[in-house]
Amino acid sequence: MNYETLLQKIKVYRKTFDVKCLGTTLFGRKIFAVERNLNKDFATAIFVASTHAREFITTDLLCRFIDDGLFDDVVDFNVSFVLMHNPDGVELAKQGIVSVPEKYRKQVLFINGGSDDFSKWKANGLGVDLNNNFDAKFGTNAHSRVPSPSGFVGSWAESEPETKALADYVRSKKMFFAIAYHSKGEEIYFNFFQDRLRLKRDGLIAKRFSKSTGYKIRNVEKVSSGGFKDWCVERLKIPALTIEVGSDELVHPISENFLDEIYFKHKNVAKDLQFAYNEFVKFGEKHK
Repeated sequence: MNYETLLQKIKVYRKTFDVKCLGTTLFGRKIFAVERNLNKDFATAIFVASTHAREFITTDLLCRFIDDGLFDDVVDFNVSFVLMHNPDGVELAKQGIVSVPEKYRKQVLFINGGSDDFSKWKANGLGVDLNNNFDAKFGTNAHSRVPSPSGFVGSWAESEPETKALADYVRSKKMFFAIAYHSKGEEIYFNFFQDRLRLKRDGLIAKRFSKSTGYKIRNVEKVSSGGFKDWCVERLKIPALTIEVGSDELVHPISENFLDEIYFKHKNVAKDLQFAYNEFVKFGEKHK
């Protein structure tokens, strides 16, 4: 899904849901959260898609969740969907250099090594990898020290408008759980230096999602830093997952032809989310 199609979806969602603009990218595109709010005092679960540009299949997946009403029966908590965290990057991966404002085009082409093929691009519009830009052991595992199609952490934590917008939004809510959807590999990551008690809680939740989707749990703690999941675990002390959708045999960017196949493995996501909420509540009751 591209940004213009997303804007059309947002118009439809406004009729049923609360829609918030979290901020604006450097290239002038808006970042939206679609909220299913039952009660302002309820805790919230957040789903985030398309933090990495080439992984825009995750936007289609979240829209499918909404369109099919997977969370219509949820009554205990609110749910928020950040459908396209990195719209500048997505447009670059889908449309190429024409999606970039003219004054930035030479700079962006230079970052891409002079190539006009941006189909594998992961970063935001100016070469910062947003999933390395959060304040969670920031810069510890930097893959690049300069703007790059992937792996550049940025000049400081939350240096990018996309990262800051999402972090500020999450800080404004009473969050109990977060999922960052990425692609590919059919894997789930949950650990990020939690204490023993939280590691047990978060592991139970990860195992539930693993059983439901058939995805394997992997420990990438020693090579991860600055990701949204990492930040939620370290700073907010809430359970959070990174879920890599799509078989590793697929190629980036994953075609929308595979959306049905991916969606089918997530059809129980609302029940899994209810399990996560119950575990969060039990943990809070035990450790007051």
